[in-house]
Amino acid sequence: MTLLACVLLFASPAPHVCGAGCGVHEGRGLEPALASIVREAWQDTADPEVESDLKIGREAAAEVAKESKFSVNPAHTDRVQRIGREIAEIANRTVVRVTWGDPKLRRYPYEFHVIQGEDVNAFSLPGGFIYIYEGLIEFAQTDDELAGVIAHEIAHAAFRHVPKMIREQSKFDLLSLPLVLAAIFSRSEAAVGLSQGVGLANQAVASGWSLRAEESADYGGLQFLLASRYDPVGMLTFMERLAFRDRGKPVLDWGIYQTHPPSADRARALQARLREYNVEVRRSRVTTSLRSDVRPGEDGRVDLLFGATKVFSFGGSDALTRADLAAEQLDAFFDAVPALFEVDLIDGTRLIGRNALLFEAAADDGERYREEAAQALNTVKKLVFDLNYRLWPNHDRATRPG
Repeated sequence: MTLLACVLLFASPAPHVCGAGCGVHEGRGLEPALASIVREAWQDTADPEVESDLKIGREAAAEVAKESKFSVNPAHTDRVQRIGREIAEIANRTVVRVTWGDPKLRRYPYEFHVIQGEDVNAFSLPGGFIYIYEGLIEFAQTDDELAGVIAHEIAHAAFRHVPKMIREQSKFDLLSLPLVLAAIFSRSEAAVGLSQGVGLANQAVASGWSLRAEESADYGGLQFLLASRYDPVGMLTFMERLAFRDRGKPVLDWGIYQTHPPSADRARALQARLREYNVEVRRSRVTTSLRSDVRPGEDGRVDLLFGATKVFSFGGSDALTRADLAAEQLDAFFDAVPALFEVDLIDGTRLIGRNALLFEAAADDGERYREEAAQALNTVKKLVFDLNYRLWPNHDRATRPG
């Protein structure tokens, strides 16, 4: 199966790469407790709906394998499979609310694969074949963000969105469907040409992938994350950053399974769901670009940064302690998505944000500590402006903490 990694849901903690007929399906080589779980999960494929999904998914996966190159980066593969197994285990045992699709809980032997390429994209096939592009892995700043993407894709498979679309589009030729799915998912020109030859790709593009399915996968993925160790806010920050990156670019329609369209409506809907579950939107916990950092500076000083931007340098024997405290305060300030008027400099030394002290410049910070405090005010104001610009028009100010 070339580099296609067949890592099943309840496989051993180390990634297990296998071809057809390997012993993982029967649980051979696993601890007894895990083996029984694997057998139980595999027996669920006796469900005719699961069998149908797996048949379609395997055929489409074979087409994807012909047209795609799989990652040879073990760090990428291990990361996706580790997170994927955790979320899949939750999806296979957790009943969640399904707003569009099949609400019945079914177990799938999920497989997670990484495709070479810079595309910030992911897709899933019926039966639980999940594909993540290397570009998306590198775009995700934390495991929380990557888990949000994977949970979204698992929800598409778990809720059987493609079979539901098939039922609603009676003109589809089920025998040719795997080729259509592979063409759309892999974006292969050759596969698209073949599918267009039977008139199916145009049908798929015309039918589109409904907003209801995307919202359903977002909501389902959020529920899976709430039952996991991952912060569901990562799903929001990933979507917000993608929307900002694509702002002003022409919108491309890749067909029936457009994944992660940068949508302000979806971001606002997700924020409303987070409020519903009383989840605080703390972007500093799930990103690196919207988080403070403390690093060694010049001449023994300690630099305070927000994202990649230097805010201030602390000096003196307690520089590290002061910088760490300032980082906590700065994160809380930016997590609230403040307005420009909510930051000020008092007495030329005390930087105030939302009526709270962010940090105070002192003589130990150098002869020009007052000038540097004034510069820090300008820097923070610029960061506030940039943050609001990034989040507009996705941002729902009702989610801000405090």
